[in-house]
Amino acid sequence: MYETYGKEADFYWVYIREAHPLGSSRPSPLKIEQPKTFSEREEIAQSCQAGLNLSVPLLVDDIKDTVSRAFDAMPDRMYIIGKDGRIAYKGGIGPREFDVSEMQEELKKLIGEK
Repeated sequence: MYETYGKEADFYWVYIREAHPLGSSRPSPLKIEQPKTFSEREEIAQSCQAGLNLSVPLLVDDIKDTVSRAFDAMPDRMYIIGKDGRIAYKGGIGPREFDVSEMQEELKKLIGEK
């Protein structure tokens, strides 16, 4: 979507609390510890972005999880924020409830594409 609509809409990937840290019930095979500082979280986020070869601009939630809590984002969530600053689309809890087609249709409506 970013490659297709990146000129019509701003896209951001917000790295939040690690969903599968060491010591959790389902730790990642990457053996990532839950960061304790913002700089640790930022380092993990940048490493993740590079490892996944993501070109979407990266934002990193603060260590108090302000964004994650405000958007009920754990473990993953996709949103569209309208030009008025309000939530125009709230996707299901990811990754199982992601519906990229549904989100794309909502984005098309918002940017006026038929």
